[in-house]
Amino acid sequence: STKKSSNPRMAHLEAQLSRKELLAQQLVFGSTVQISTRHGKFQGTVDCIDSKTGCVVLDLGEKKIVFISLHNIEGVRVLKKSTTNIPRGKLAVKIEAVKKREDNALRERKKEAMKIGVGIPPKAQLIFNKLEKIFPQSVRWEGKNIAIFDDMKLSPPYTPDSCMGGSKEQLERVRKMIRNVQMVDR
Repeated sequence: STKKSSNPRMAHLEAQLSRKELLAQQLVFGSTVQISTRHGKFQGTVDCIDSKTGCVVLDLGEKKIVFISLHNIEGVRVLKKSTTNIPRGKLAVKIEAVKKREDNALRERKKEAMKIGVGIPPKAQLIFNKLEKIFPQSVRWEGKNIAIFDDMKLSPPYTPDSCMGGSKEQLERVRKMIRNVQMVDR
């Protein structure tokens, strides 16, 4: 038997510690549990227990997870004990892979941001979007002008007549598209 402290603060800390240990024994990776908190009840599979942050992660299914602080747990009911061991190899986070995914996501967001004109009328953005669908990777903003391929430019007021450059066939195709957008815009 362990000796209980006569200091009330120490006794409280000891109680909290033993409560945490008790919860850690009940919250086993892979077990299906129902956790009661002052915010409600949560039922799911224990996905992770982080003793440093004092949190348990429950997989609620349907790609939903919830983080619950051990301090907020009022009760635990184990519905199905886990029979699997903790997959230590699968829990390891591959920082390089995470960094690569983050870099790819940032690169994609920057590419998407480059497709949004600044200080231009909505009609110009609509024309840009249509051009970008027809000529992907060949349309970009250059200030308030829309550059199409490398040799055509559509300038304010974004009418068929304000489109210059390119071959005769390219120019006619782009001007026709601008006319169609203007008719839809009316």
